[in-house]
Amino acid sequence: MRVLFVAHGPSHAPWLVPLAWACRLAGHEVQVAARPQAVPKVTAAGLLAVPIGAAAAGEAFARRRLGGSAGRPARVPADWPVGPLDWPEERRLGWADQLLGLADSLADDLVAHARAWRPDLVVHDIGALVGPVAAAAVGVPAIGHAWGQPMGAYFLREDEVPPAYLRMFERFGLEPRIGADTWIDPCPPSLALPYPVPRLPMRYLPYNGPGEIPDWLREHPRRPRICLTGGGTSRTIDERGRQLLDEVDGLDAEIVLAVARPEAFAGQPLPANVRLTGWFPLSALLPSCAALIHHGGAGSGMTAAAYGVPQIVLPESPDSTQRVWGEQVTRAGSGISIGSADLRQRPGTLREAVTAVLGRPHYTDRARSVRAEIEAMPAPAELVRHLERRAAAGI
Repeated sequence: MRVLFVAHGPSHAPWLVPLAWACRLAGHEVQVAARPQAVPKVTAAGLLAVPIGAAAAGEAFARRRLGGSAGRPARVPADWPVGPLDWPEERRLGWADQLLGLADSLADDLVAHARAWRPDLVVHDIGALVGPVAAAAVGVPAIGHAWGQPMGAYFLREDEVPPAYLRMFERFGLEPRIGADTWIDPCPPSLALPYPVPRLPMRYLPYNGPGEIPDWLREHPRRPRICLTGGGTSRTIDERGRQLLDEVDGLDAEIVLAVARPEAFAGQPLPANVRLTGWFPLSALLPSCAALIHHGGAGSGMTAAAYGVPQIVLPESPDSTQRVWGEQVTRAGSGISIGSADLRQRPGTLREAVTAVLGRPHYTDRARSVRAEIEAMPAPAELVRHLERRAAAGI
């Protein structure tokens, strides 16, 4: 079986790696189509990458916010899975514009590759709306792959479908793919949000990229170790760095500042209890941690969940996907979310949250319960059997 995976962007590509490797280890051929910005993430995982689209075009659509109303559906149903369901309609439509514009910029390359390579199945990030177009071009099933939150797009009824989505299919002479299929979802029940697309659960196996284990990490920490990170792409922690460092200064804890841009802290005096490491895989660090402080990225958050580590989430804005992750963690009881306004207006808020998470067993107990949920979900190798059946059945 040939499986064509389609990534959405650099921060999303790692989500596809465990299932892609499960397919490879089961004896199947795998290729991963990705924008140029995401290709290094794919090749670093030892997988074959297929560059699609132009870097500049992809960045332009990724930066887009709200476009005109032309090409939008006449209405947005309350259960439409584009962005958080409580976002205002205009915000959700704006994100759909982004996803559709980006997909359109990738369609020529991806369809051409699909027609040349002839995969038996397409597995696409739910934000990569170009995936169903490529699957339609070769007449094979398309299956979505979620990334910890149901924030992609899927058009379940004809009155939801924007003309821009239809035009992608029409220009290749294809019938549009409309209707419910399946999304592979690694999010455990306690953290999952409802959405109308059928869900196929899969155990989350943390993959944060390659790295090396430093000497200090081989030693058991003498006091609680806390990771402070903004993930691989967010600048939130960098921008708030001085305030956050002041709030953890003097805590009876070892703070590991694992950031993608350590130069943002160059020349700054660091508290005695802070270790600046730069970025390296959270899967190496979090097993030794008592808590994770992060920006609300689903990758960072799900890695903490997989290791049973409580979280303190610092979302950058009220209408961000990071805010939604903070709410998921708070609802599960496995952490605390602190809004940006509270951080600005109430000095000491982060310090209070760290003290609460370290001092109340409830947070660790709930985090470990979430870990148990993840461990009970089917492993990626089990999902390969489902992919094989789908490919054999065709559409």
